[in-house]
Amino acid sequence: MPDFPRLTVMLPGYDEELITRQRSAVGSAMLLAAPIVVAFTALDRAIAPAAWLFLLVVRVLAAVLLLAIGRAARRSERPERLAFAAVAIVCATIEVCVFATGGVRSPYLTANVLVFAGVGILLPITTRQAVSMYATGLLIALVPFMPGLHPVDRLPLAITASYLLTVAIIGLAGTRQQDNLRRGEHRARLEVARQMGLINLGTLAGGLAHELSSPLTFVGIELEMLETTPLDREGRERVVSARTGLSKMRDILVAMRQGARFANGDLRDVVMHEEVDQALTLVAQRLRSANVTVVREYAPDTPVVSCQPTLLGQVLVNLVLNAIDAMSGRKDARLTLRVRGEGERAVVEIEDNGPGIPDQLRQRIFEPFFSTKGEKGNGLGLWISSEIARVHGGSLKALPCARGALLRLSLPVDPPSAAISAA
Repeated sequence: MPDFPRLTVMLPGYDEELITRQRSAVGSAMLLAAPIVVAFTALDRAIAPAAWLFLLVVRVLAAVLLLAIGRAARRSERPERLAFAAVAIVCATIEVCVFATGGVRSPYLTANVLVFAGVGILLPITTRQAVSMYATGLLIALVPFMPGLHPVDRLPLAITASYLLTVAIIGLAGTRQQDNLRRGEHRARLEVARQMGLINLGTLAGGLAHELSSPLTFVGIELEMLETTPLDREGRERVVSARTGLSKMRDILVAMRQGARFANGDLRDVVMHEEVDQALTLVAQRLRSANVTVVREYAPDTPVVSCQPTLLGQVLVNLVLNAIDAMSGRKDARLTLRVRGEGERAVVEIEDNGPGIPDQLRQRIFEPFFSTKGEKGNGLGLWISSEIARVHGGSLKALPCARGALLRLSLPVDPPSAAISAA
């Protein structure tokens, strides 16, 4: 049985997507930086007219190199290295101008702030890459003054260094925040693509289930007729085994049909424990592969709930898959599912014997983009599940558990249909 919820989405990974963004950003940044570097020659002429021509040559050479970097970045596999080189070129150009216009007391020394600000604003880079670029800028701006520094210049240099270091720290904080936002956007796109893939796969599954139902019915009739004929013991056992396999195939087709129903706002009455069983059928292969023991604790007369079956199935499958992931590697993996009624509500509890959920994270796991799986998780599954429960007038909560994790899905027997239609 295919593992529907783990459908592979063929989209570029975050690193690949970041490289594409960096190519464009570095190219655009160099087109902006090159004329700015040359434009400051007007200030050179006012501050140091004797060195103006020399500094003009330096600035033009730097601008040419920056334009070459921008051109090369558009086809580079490592555009962040070119950005690193651009930062070094601009800072080195500023340093030449600093020594030509007064050294430590030159007004150009603090111009490195513009470079640091540009790195944080114009370039989509990771925190590690930003650390390297800011460190390079600081070293080029400050280290050349260290040998033979006059005592009277120590304070001005320290003040300038504090400015540059402060801007670098702020830039790092901003870079980290922007990097986290980009990663969140990337995970969101993957989740949307996965959901669209599930819809397409659901259409295929529904058509496949329809096409197979008639041949399976024919096979079932033939097996029933075969049972009425005289057979030896071995032959009868084979017929019984074939009918058992046929029954399992029918269960799978029912689950496939349930998964193919779209969430169009229509409500249907479903029996909660049957929905749980269908979710288990869809992930049966994952359960077997992970060697998980499934324990069903269904109360008699489990409630009938009016809901959108497709959405409810999505919640149940997601919760079961999360439990399987949490118990990965355990030899005694055990998944317990409880279904019962509590007053006017139907309750489904899914409990595993994995590492559990820390107390301080029981609420945060339902926040969008928050994941305890690191880069393997998108942080949207539990949030989407909790939103589905909410629009049905119910709730999804993580409860304290002596061992492992315990999630409780609670739905009203008669949900607010207006809320679901609005959603």
